[in-house]
Amino acid sequence: MYALYEDAGKFHAGRVMSETDASLQIELGSGKRAKVKAANVLMRFASPEPETFLQGATTIAADVDLDLAWEFAPEGDFGFAELAADYFGATTGASQQAGALLALFGAPHYFRRLGKGRFRKAPEEIVKAALL
Repeated sequence: MYALYEDAGKFHAGRVMSETDASLQIELGSGKRAKVKAANVLMRFASPEPETFLQGATTIAADVDLDLAWEFAPEGDFGFAELAADYFGATTGASQQAGALLALFGAPHYFRRLGKGRFRKAPEEIVKAALL
């Protein structure tokens, strides 16, 4: 089992070595091990390998049409997996969910970060002003 987590504004993925109720020990591709709070784990996945997973998610994030995603986004708070299901379809895979997360995280003028994996759509006037 693998996990994707956020640490200081960067996303990391690695193999879950051990787990308790409050934290996980995760081994990164470099061999480094990190103790991660369970609250910082955004998603778990079974395949592909973490490095391949992050590369695929980065590629998917680059292809996300942010204007279209902003239109699809619900008015209230939402999670990245919810938006991914609306944007990519009901059979959204883990790579697509992670791609949506990276796209949302990288577009603060479109989406405000509210917490771990939670976002809110920016008001239309702010988006228009940012795009000028």
